[in-house]
Amino acid sequence: MKNKTEDKELGFGSKTSGQKSRLINSDGSFNIQRVEQSTWGSISFYHALIKMEWIKFNIIVFVYFIVINLFFAITYYIAGIDGLRGIEGTTEIDKFLEAFFFSTQTISTVGFGRLSPGSHSVSLIASIESLVGLLGFALATGLLYGRFSRPKTNIIFSKKAIIAPFKDSLAFQFRIANRMRNSQINDIEARVTLAKLEIENGVPVRRFRPMELEIKKIIFFPMTWTINHPIDENSPLYGMTSKDLVEVDAEFMILLNGFDDTFSQTVSTRFSYTHEEVIYGAKFSSVFGQNEKGEITQDLNKINDYEIVKL
Repeated sequence: MKNKTEDKELGFGSKTSGQKSRLINSDGSFNIQRVEQSTWGSISFYHALIKMEWIKFNIIVFVYFIVINLFFAITYYIAGIDGLRGIEGTTEIDKFLEAFFFSTQTISTVGFGRLSPGSHSVSLIASIESLVGLLGFALATGLLYGRFSRPKTNIIFSKKAIIAPFKDSLAFQFRIANRMRNSQINDIEARVTLAKLEIENGVPVRRFRPMELEIKKIIFFPMTWTINHPIDENSPLYGMTSKDLVEVDAEFMILLNGFDDTFSQTVSTRFSYTHEEVIYGAKFSSVFGQNEKGEITQDLNKINDYEIVKL
């Protein structure tokens, strides 16, 4: 029979033994720097545009729209502004602005009608711009759909994990909650792994020890969930003190998987606690209450609240 604390390979290997920083950042990304022969070859603009914040995405779209229209306005101007029928501007600035706004009408296929191509060169440029506009809006539509349709979890973790009294012993605990009101996650499963340094043949090697949970899967997730790892003789934390956690550079890595019934897809999220984020000797404060109707309430503002206790 395999030991419950048997080493598990998570994909980090043992080469991270000398790393002094955490392996998983607080946003779930991996703290591993990659050096490649071609930087551009490892970049996916689609993934970057899908995952970036909305404000950055909107700025990029706006800047692209201005730059591409400035480019075609300059092209029209160089090709000969007289090639545009209906120009009414008297100064060169006015003529350029009219060429710019003609470009915005052409690339969006609006075409108000006052301005129109009057030469073969301008007609050719307008044709190319129309094609660029059709392709550009098709890509923008796909990106917008991808951003809206991408499943996204909004699970919050308590800022600190704790070592708390549990039955006749101790337990490692942290708390999570689903912050999204209009999305429910079902069949959510938690996996916790302890990364720590162990001395083998006089050399420190980072090993990954799975931590058995009291409850590792719940069917519904409407409330907060305090994930609990009892510290018994089978636990990788058995007999360890807060000082020991520092010496072995402990990091608790968490993977959550669940089924989002809004998107009908499996979603996941990652998180980690370093030894600096573990409170040794505490218990979480209750987040539950009751309103006037007798309904259960939970205050997610208290998800980080804990009390210091003696172990």
